[in-house]
Amino acid sequence: MTIDKITQAQVSGETSLSAVATQSTSLSVLIVEDSPTQAKLLNISLRRLGVDVEWLGTLSDALTRLKQPGIDVVLLDLSLPDSTGLATFHRIHNLNVSIPIVVLTGLDDQRVALEAMQSGAQDYLVKGRASDDSIVRCLRYAIERNRIELALRESERRTRQIIENSFDAFMAINGNGIVTDWNLKAEKMFGFTRNEALGKHVTELVSPSIPMERKLDSLAQIISQESSDMLNTRRETLALRKDGSEFPVEYGFFRVKSKDGYIYCSFLSDITERQEIERKRKQINQELERMVQERTAELQRSNEELHQFAKVASHDLQEPLRSIEGFAQLLAKRYRGQLDKDADEFIDFILEGTARMEQLIQAVLVHSSIGEEAETLENPMTDVNSVIKEVLANLRQSIQERGATFQVGPMPTVPVTRSQLIQLFQNLISNAIKYTGANATPSVSISAELNVNEWMFSIQDNGIGIDSKYADKIFDMFARLHGRTKYSGTGMGLAICKKIVTAHGGRIWMESEVGHGSIFFFTLPAKTPSKE
Repeated sequence: MTIDKITQAQVSGETSLSAVATQSTSLSVLIVEDSPTQAKLLNISLRRLGVDVEWLGTLSDALTRLKQPGIDVVLLDLSLPDSTGLATFHRIHNLNVSIPIVVLTGLDDQRVALEAMQSGAQDYLVKGRASDDSIVRCLRYAIERNRIELALRESERRTRQIIENSFDAFMAINGNGIVTDWNLKAEKMFGFTRNEALGKHVTELVSPSIPMERKLDSLAQIISQESSDMLNTRRETLALRKDGSEFPVEYGFFRVKSKDGYIYCSFLSDITERQEIERKRKQINQELERMVQERTAELQRSNEELHQFAKVASHDLQEPLRSIEGFAQLLAKRYRGQLDKDADEFIDFILEGTARMEQLIQAVLVHSSIGEEAETLENPMTDVNSVIKEVLANLRQSIQERGATFQVGPMPTVPVTRSQLIQLFQNLISNAIKYTGANATPSVSISAELNVNEWMFSIQDNGIGIDSKYADKIFDMFARLHGRTKYSGTGMGLAICKKIVTAHGGRIWMESEVGHGSIFFFTLPAKTPSKE
């Protein structure tokens, strides 16, 4: 496989870059990913953020490329055609330890993630959970962390000296709990000079309000010869100053081998200010939570009222509309051609307007009922393959008229009612056919990919495309980017799609470039969520 470099014109719909990208120098990323859809999405997202991207689909091609210069960081999937699991990571890491590696995979396994990080991976990201900006930040941080780690290995002694001269208070005790070292920061924090502190038992520096049995138990855990939760763990306690006042500290012990056994070292921080900030933050959060709960209850009441209003209003509007339509049809039947040309045109306007109003009312009713259905129905597992077959059958006439072609990959089953899936796919596929230039043959590609606990679907067309500044607006109710005379419709199709997807906890978005087609992405759960 050759290196797949996708040009800026192919993947970018806007020339403006994210603040994440513009704040740093150019970044060259090698994506090692066997999924064309995932790679395409990453290419689009990262290039929009100002990142130079190369994509390879196999481990062997990646190893060949990394023998050459020009790569700052590797974004690696652990499941490749010629290698899977951590063996994939080790092969690349062993080739060149100076190039940082960030794992981006659909495998949500804490054990694998921990082992990868322990083996030298700079980060472990799960597909579908990391935003575009966070991936770019992670890549830049990975490069910086890798550089720091290399420097740390080269100057371990100097780094240890820097840590020992920390601005935090430093204390060391022996295996009997006696203070053996004490720095200047500790003198200022506790009020004891170094000479006064040396020889004290560590329990004398802890508030008398804490029972001695508890103090001795903690000390026993710290100086245990076996691995202990107390070692290398930040904890909090109430410390005692020379003047008898108490204050909260955060501390952590680590063990250092000496000729006489072990020395137990600790860095301590006065967290009085932090606890006060935390107390105020909790008060503010409690107040905000109360306000949010009140606001949520108010919005729920308002939404329910709007929902009921939409149903009642739509129902009441249909009765006079049917009367208007009926009398307009009578006029057309009895008097078409008997009056003047303007009268015939006026009758057509009335019939066209009533038909459009009826479509809008039905669309509003469908839109208002989606959330209600998602809450009340026990959604069975629906086969998306059969849904797409039914949708293509429903659209047979327009498909034949335009000569549209389709490429449909393997589809999963998802916990969404069949009727809503038909609405979702039919709206998106019919748009792909409708918004293809008059002189072009519609070509539509449909695929699905599993990311942890959700399916990501994509519907790609070769249509007229959409300016990316309208990417969010197109999902609004009654949104239309073109006049009714050019493209028919109510402007409710994508709003209904969005409501179906979000009602099931998914997301829907669009990537497009004017004149170069569009890709609609949406996610749906892989299994029915458990009800607590």
